Amino acid sequence: MVYIVDEGSELDMPLEKLWEYLPSESHKHSAKVISREVQGNVITLTSERDVNGKTVRSKMRLTLYPPLGVAQEHLEGPTAGSKVFSYYTRKGNKTTITVVGDYKMAGANDEDTRNAVMQMLGWSFDEDVANIKSMK
Repeated sequence: MVYIVDEGSELDMPLEKLWEYLPSESHKHSAKVISREVQGNVITLTSERDVNGKTVRSKMRLTLYPPLGVAQEHLEGPTAGSKVFSYYTRKGNKTTITVVGDYKMAGANDEDTRNAVMQMLGWSFDEDVANIKSMK
C-alpha cells in the first residue's frame, strides 16, 4: 500500500453546485462505463479505459457523503484493494479538493504506484475542469 495525499486542487464551482455535478450524468470521464448501479448514496461503477494501448476494466464503489466528500473502494482491476477519500472545502465560489488514500497497484512498486496514481488524479481533475466549463 502506498499512502498518498494530494491537496490544493481547486474547482471553479461553489460547493453546492459540485454536489449537483458529482452524482449527475455530466460527471463523466474518458472511461467507458459498462455498468452504473445507484443505491441511495452509493454508486457502483464498472468501467473500461485505455491504458498504454490496453483495455483495463475496473470496478469501484463510491459512497457520497455530501457536503463532506466521497469514499472510494476499488473492488476490481489493477488498483483493487485501494481505499480513498476525497474531501471538499468551500472557498467562496470555488471548491478545493483533497484526496487521501491507501493505493495498491498490481505488479507495481511504491514509486511506480505513486506516479501512476498522481497521473490518474491529474487526468480526472482535468476532465472535471473541462466538464464544468462545458456546463457554464
